[in-house]
Amino acid sequence: MDISLSGVVVAAVSAAIAFGIARAIVTAMKRRRQARDDVSAQATPSRQVRRALARKHRR
Repeated sequence: MDISLSGVVVAAVSAAIAFGIARAIVTAMKRRRQARDDVSAQATPSRQVRRALARKHRR
């Protein structure tokens, strides 16, 4: 069985491209999730802010 050098090179390049695409997808998903978490965190006030507002409205 003769393994040609070009076949090995093609396989290595294909694996590298697939790995790069997978990493890009994971990074994009991570950024999207982080942005969504940041927006939801800003939309809901912290416990300290809620308690301060409750004290203010009680007066």
